[in-house]
Amino acid sequence: MSQSKNPSDRARAVPLACASVVLALLISHGTMLARQPVSPDILFLFLPNASFLREQLLQGALPLWNPLLLAGHPFLAELQTQVLYPPSLLFLLAPPERVLGPFLFAHLVWLGLGTWRLARYSGASRRAAVLAGLAAGLSPLAVEHYAHPNMLCGLSWVPWVWGSGRLLARRPTRRGMVLLGVLVACSVLAGSPELTLLALAGLAGCLWKRTRWTLGAVGLGAGLSAATWIPFLELLVRSDRGTGIGVGEATSFALSPAEVLDLALPFVRFGADRSGAQSFQSVLFVGASILLLAAFGLWRRKRLAVVCGVLVLLALGDAGGLFTAFHRWVPGAGLFRFPIKFLSPLPVLLALALASGFSAWERGRPATTRRPGAVFAMVGLLGACALAVAGAGAGWAVSLAWVGLMGGALLASRRLAPAPRGWAVAAVIVLECAVFQQGVGTLANRSGGAPCRPSPDFRPEGRVAYDIDWGRVDVAHRAEACEVGVPNANMAGGFAALEGFVVPAPAYVKRLVREEPERAAALLGAAVVVIDDEAKRAAYPGEVLFQNESYLAVRLGRPGRALLESGGERLELEPEVDTPSRLAFVLPRGGERLTVRDAWFPGWEAEADGRPVPVLEAEGLRAVALRGDERRVELRYRPGSFRTGLTVSLVSLGVLGLLCLRSGRRNHTRGNALMSQN
Repeated sequence: MSQSKNPSDRARAVPLACASVVLALLISHGTMLARQPVSPDILFLFLPNASFLREQLLQGALPLWNPLLLAGHPFLAELQTQVLYPPSLLFLLAPPERVLGPFLFAHLVWLGLGTWRLARYSGASRRAAVLAGLAAGLSPLAVEHYAHPNMLCGLSWVPWVWGSGRLLARRPTRRGMVLLGVLVACSVLAGSPELTLLALAGLAGCLWKRTRWTLGAVGLGAGLSAATWIPFLELLVRSDRGTGIGVGEATSFALSPAEVLDLALPFVRFGADRSGAQSFQSVLFVGASILLLAAFGLWRRKRLAVVCGVLVLLALGDAGGLFTAFHRWVPGAGLFRFPIKFLSPLPVLLALALASGFSAWERGRPATTRRPGAVFAMVGLLGACALAVAGAGAGWAVSLAWVGLMGGALLASRRLAPAPRGWAVAAVIVLECAVFQQGVGTLANRSGGAPCRPSPDFRPEGRVAYDIDWGRVDVAHRAEACEVGVPNANMAGGFAALEGFVVPAPAYVKRLVREEPERAAALLGAAVVVIDDEAKRAAYPGEVLFQNESYLAVRLGRPGRALLESGGERLELEPEVDTPSRLAFVLPRGGERLTVRDAWFPGWEAEADGRPVPVLEAEGLRAVALRGDERRVELRYRPGSFRTGLTVSLVSLGVLGLLCLRSGRRNHTRGNALMSQN
């Protein structure tokens, strides 16, 4: 009898777990489906990149190059642009500002479902696994990555990679290896190399005894995603990160020892003066109910506790000591910065610990009552306390009361029968995270209003230079920044010094814009410059185009896109064909050199009257040497790194198809053999 019930019970458990995770996330994060999230990364990087990607895909072009950023910059090679990431196709349905909410919400759901699957493969009961999925998707620390879309996308694949690794370690099959390879490829394409490396590190821990299967899966994943990561490596080597990052810069945005309290106590430092503290994440709270149950599980699973402790030490940067040694002695670690990113996998790891802790609770003391009234009374008090916190501010007393209330609710739930106990714990987690995030936490700070659009009065013709202090461009004065198109500088600006928000552009152009903005504006052919300080006005003679309380736009004139030089004379030219990856110029007369006011980067090829000619570097720009009788010059961006990566990816797709076909035939043969035996 028990064997006959198992398949049906399992069939009911899967949709029930999925429905529970989705419903809880809808309750907690539902507003994000309708409202545009807001953060500097979203305004300056993600939305402009998504808009450019949508525009190019709708035109039938694969965007390899973005001519609107830093006088031209590789686009597909930036992992954060997610050009080949399959969910990016959602941006074809509507403008990115409308799709962004559902896009991020879907990744939170995917994170929750992946953690539920990982918990099941780790030996947790069905109820404990569902609670683990809820804890990962609802944790304020995970939801904080609404501000960093590529990190949320990368995090959502971590539990899927780890779960498939555990499954492959238990039952090594060709199908399992193929699935793991696809998941590794998706993790790479999601655009967060730090989380991909952490996922692979956890995978090595799962599959250290299955070397052949591990190498096969990782090799397949690397091959499928090669069209993205091979160009990325070329960009990385030629950027100002190629020589490594100093320890001082790398440890910026590190968790301070005082901020460790924020992981456990939500309101001790809430609203306090955080000057000098990291500002990469506005919320560090894990969730009191999640942490209390996870602590019980960590006590039972010492290895998991050690991993969590190591990640916190790494996140402390210099204060922990471990990150400094890691950065100095591990090959390749000098390319990474922001130690606080090591906290990103904590929601998944703590969810696993919670599943272990709850499983122990299920085997604990017998139930004394089936009435959950005491539990829901405690949860009701939690809501009242949260409302008081929203109006009263922070403090030790409020934080300790919050944690004590959560502990009381969990203890009360332990007196229930097993099934009501699971529902009670789920209710405590959902209500705590929903109240915290909607009232005083992450989502309250990240929910934006209407999409950011430049003012109709600001209509520059030609390129725009931004000689401004980017530290002042924040969500607080978003409306003023929108008026001059600052958040859309990637799209409409031509070039901009987006310090801290993008992988560094070719080092010369980035340094020129940062250190000599006046010369950069002249060299790169800016027609308008946006200034945030009246003292800079004298450096830019010209007509005032637009002005508000914070910014001033000055018209400089409109130089040509290219400069034809011959016998000491110079002639400004505009392109006949002007697309992101192709430029064509018709020359009115012969010349010695044509200098295009776009950044030089390997991969650009040129033809003069159909004859291949080399593309030279001239002060960080592209130049073509001429014989003097040419009348047409054409430049195309055809990076060898992309062609190599695309070839590897296509071959890997063929291998994937063959493996799937062979696996299907083997299963069909086994099925026929079983039928013949019966």
